[in-house]
Amino acid sequence: MSDPQNPLLSGQPLCVVNVGIDLFAETLRQQSVEVVQVLWTPPATQDEDLMNLLDDLI
Repeated sequence: MSDPQNPLLSGQPLCVVNVGIDLFAETLRQQSVEVVQVLWTPPATQDEDLMNLLDDLI
Protein backbone atom coordinates (compact mmCIF):
# COMPACT_ATOMS: atom_id res chain seq x y z
CA MET A 1 0.00 0.00 0.00
CA SER A 2 1.58 3.27 -1.09
CA ASP A 3 0.19 6.78 -1.41
CA PRO A 4 2.59 9.68 -1.99
CA GLN A 5 0.01 12.13 -0.58
CA ASN A 6 -0.31 10.29 2.72
CA PRO A 7 2.82 9.86 4.91
CA LEU A 8 1.05 7.10 6.87
CA LEU A 9 0.95 4.97 3.71
CA SER A 10 4.57 5.45 2.67
CA GLY A 11 5.11 1.88 1.50
CA GLN A 12 6.35 0.72 4.89
CA PRO A 13 4.80 -2.45 6.35
CA LEU A 14 1.79 -1.69 8.52
CA CYS A 15 1.51 -2.71 12.15
CA VAL A 16 -1.92 -2.14 13.63
CA VAL A 17 -2.86 -2.02 17.30
CA ASN A 18 -6.39 -3.37 17.63
CA VAL A 19 -8.43 -2.59 20.72
CA GLY A 20 -11.69 -4.38 20.50
CA ILE A 21 -13.28 -6.71 18.00
CA ASP A 22 -11.15 -9.74 17.15
CA LEU A 23 -12.77 -9.97 13.71
CA PHE A 24 -11.10 -6.70 12.71
CA ALA A 25 -7.67 -8.04 13.70
CA GLU A 26 -8.26 -11.37 11.97
CA THR A 27 -9.27 -9.64 8.73
CA LEU A 28 -6.04 -7.64 8.80
CA ARG A 29 -3.97 -10.78 9.49
CA GLN A 30 -5.55 -12.45 6.46
CA GLN A 31 -4.11 -9.55 4.45
CA SER A 32 -0.63 -10.15 5.93
CA VAL A 33 -0.80 -7.08 8.17
CA GLU A 34 0.95 -7.37 11.53
CA VAL A 35 -1.58 -6.88 14.32
CA VAL A 36 -1.15 -6.45 18.06
CA GLN A 37 -4.38 -7.33 19.85
CA VAL A 38 -4.98 -5.47 23.11
CA LEU A 39 -7.33 -7.01 25.62
CA TRP A 40 -9.00 -4.03 27.20
CA THR A 41 -12.22 -3.44 29.03
CA PRO A 42 -13.56 -0.18 30.40
CA PRO A 43 -12.66 0.42 34.02
CA ALA A 44 -15.29 -0.43 36.59
CA THR A 45 -17.14 2.44 38.15
CA GLN A 46 -16.28 3.40 41.68
CA ASP A 47 -18.85 1.05 43.20
CA GLU A 48 -17.10 -0.05 46.40
CA ASP A 49 -18.77 -3.49 46.50
CA LEU A 50 -17.78 -4.16 42.90
CA MET A 51 -14.23 -2.97 43.53
CA ASN A 52 -13.95 -5.37 46.50
CA LEU A 53 -15.18 -8.25 44.33
CA LEU A 54 -12.64 -7.41 41.65
CA ASP A 55 -9.85 -7.18 44.22
CA ASP A 56 -10.73 -10.68 45.43
CA LEU A 57 -10.16 -12.02 41.91
CA ILE A 58 -6.57 -10.78 41.78
